[in-house]
Amino acid sequence: MSESGPIVFKVTDYIERDLAWEEKECRKLGVRFSYYQLKDAPAAEIVRQVGDADIVLVNMAGITADVVAGLTRTRLILRHGIGYDNVDVPACSRNGIVFANEATASSEDVAEHAVMLMFEAYKKKRLQDVILRDWIRTGLWSSKRIHPIYRLLGKTLGIVGCGNIGARVLGKVRGLGMTVLVCDPYLPPERLAELGVANTPLDEVLRRSDIVTIHVPVTAETRGLFDFAKFSLMKPSAVVVNTARGPIIRTADLIRALKEGVIAGAALDVFEEEPPKPKLALFKMKNVILSPHVAWYSEEGGIDIRRMIMADVRAFVEGRLPRFVINRDVLGAPGLRYPLEGGGPGRG
Repeated sequence: MSESGPIVFKVTDYIERDLAWEEKECRKLGVRFSYYQLKDAPAAEIVRQVGDADIVLVNMAGITADVVAGLTRTRLILRHGIGYDNVDVPACSRNGIVFANEATASSEDVAEHAVMLMFEAYKKKRLQDVILRDWIRTGLWSSKRIHPIYRLLGKTLGIVGCGNIGARVLGKVRGLGMTVLVCDPYLPPERLAELGVANTPLDEVLRRSDIVTIHVPVTAETRGLFDFAKFSLMKPSAVVVNTARGPIIRTADLIRALKEGVIAGAALDVFEEEPPKPKLALFKMKNVILSPHVAWYSEEGGIDIRRMIMADVRAFVEGRLPRFVINRDVLGAPGLRYPLEGGGPGRG
C-alpha cells in the first residue's frame, strides 16, 4: 500500500494468452492491476491509459521520451524480455524512473534456437528441402547442387557477445569438437577465465570463423555493426547467425554479400525492419534460413518470464530493487521516485 492508496500496475501490451495468473498474484499483493494492447498506439494514448501507474510493464509499445514525460506517477518500468531498444532509457533516468528488464528470461531458448540455426545454415537445410521437392517432382536424384557441405568437427565458431545467451551457446557447442572464439570486450577477466576463453578482436573472429553467431544488444556501438566491410572479412564458406536484434546487421549489405558469394549463408530470427517487407530478397535465397522472431519462445520460458516479472513487482512492493536494473545511474539521483526500503520516496 502506498501513501495515497493501492499500488497501480499496468501493462501496455502483452503476448500471453491471458493474464489471469498475474491478476491473481496482484490480488495477493494488494496491487491494482490492469492491462491493454497498445503496441502500435501513439504516445498520447499510452500516457492516457497507463499514466497513473506506479509500475508499467512494456513489451513492444514505444516508450519514447514523450511517453516517459507523461508517466508522472510511474516509478518503475519493466521490459517483458531482454532487449529494450523500444524504451528511451536516458529519459527514464531524467525522470527518476527505475528501468529494468528480464535479462535471463529467454536466454536458454534463444541459445537453443541459435544452435539450431547454426546447423541449418551450415548444412544448407533450405537447399536440402528444395532438392528433395525437385526429386519428388522429377524422379531424378542428384546431390550436385548442394556441394559443398562441411562437417562441424574441426571448424571454428565465433561468438560475438558472450553474456547470458552467448555463454549458453558456448556451453552447448563444446562437445562438437569446434574451436570457439569469443569477442566480448566488456567481459571482466575473471568471467573470461570462468568461461575458459579469451577476448578476441572482432575482425580476427570474422576472419577465422566458419560460423559467426551474434548475441549483443542494439546500442550506438552495435547498430549496423555488420556491414559489407565486416562481411568481406569473413571466409567465402562462412555463415552468419543472428538471434539478437535485426539492426545489428545492415540488410542491404548482407544481401549483397550473399549474392556476390562473399559469405556462403545466413540464418536470421530478427530483421532490421519488423515485420520484413514481403518482397525482401532474403525470402528467395536458398542459402538463407529465416524464422519469425520466435527464438525467445518456449512454454517453459513463458512461465519463467511471468514469474520473474511478478517477482520484480513484489520487490517494488517490499521496497527492494528488481534484479536487472538497466539505468543504475538513477539510483543515486535526487529525483529518484523508487520506494526503497528505509526511507525511499513514497507515492504522492
